Amino acid sequence: MSETAKGNILSSATRVLSGLEIICRADSPVSLAQLATELDCSQVSAYRIAQTLIATGYVHAAGNGKGGYEPGWRIVELASPMLARNQLRSFAQPILRELAVRYDESITLAIPDGSSVLFVDRVSGPRTIEFFCDVGRRLPLHIGAASRAVLAHYPDELFEQYVAGPLSRMTQETNVTEARLRQDRDAILERGYAVSREDVEVGITGVAAVIKNRSGDVLGAAAIANISARWDQTEIETRGAVMVEACAQIGERAALVTQRLTLDGASTDDN
Repeated sequence: MSETAKGNILSSATRVLSGLEIICRADSPVSLAQLATELDCSQVSAYRIAQTLIATGYVHAAGNGKGGYEPGWRIVELASPMLARNQLRSFAQPILRELAVRYDESITLAIPDGSSVLFVDRVSGPRTIEFFCDVGRRLPLHIGAASRAVLAHYPDELFEQYVAGPLSRMTQETNVTEARLRQDRDAILERGYAVSREDVEVGITGVAAVIKNRSGDVLGAAAIANISARWDQTEIETRGAVMVEACAQIGERAALVTQRLTLDGASTDDN
């Protein structure tokens, strides 16, 4: 960042936004002490930040009797118009919803964003389970079915740059070696879909395929997941074929959406 750019930044606003991000990313209410620790500030400053966010509707006090702070509905209000404008989500939702009901399983939609994918939609059947890959979550390109489906389609130079690491783990099953990731890439490109066996969450298996536009550019990926014990190899292969077909249908609808893959951040244009 240039010195000129730094001079135009309000440090107080940056601190408040950092506090908001900490609260939004947490799996449970964030205590005042935790907020102060993560922001590296005093509890007095953390309290003022929290009260600013509460006053503006972005955060509210947790109603669990234990205290702490949770995201407020103002976040959803701001995010909803942006999600509605995302044409890929609009094109994908009817197709993914039908599959979620047919198989009674969770299906997610992710878009590439630099060295990760961002989950922008999720549809579920009547009795599906909750798991990590929810709207707003991110995963590195080497973790999860949707992520690795996208990574497999990165240009060779960017793929090699990414797998050179360092790469993080989420479980003991997370693949972090260059050789295995290259083998996985070859398998994904050959069969058309990626398989995630408990590398995101223990006990969860997912299958994903990429969505391409008319020019063959990767716009995103859709993944279907369930408890590992419910899927044998035949079920995995069946879901793989289903996701390949569904993603091809979405791609036909999104034929004019363009995307450029980079490790710094992907740009999408809706034409």
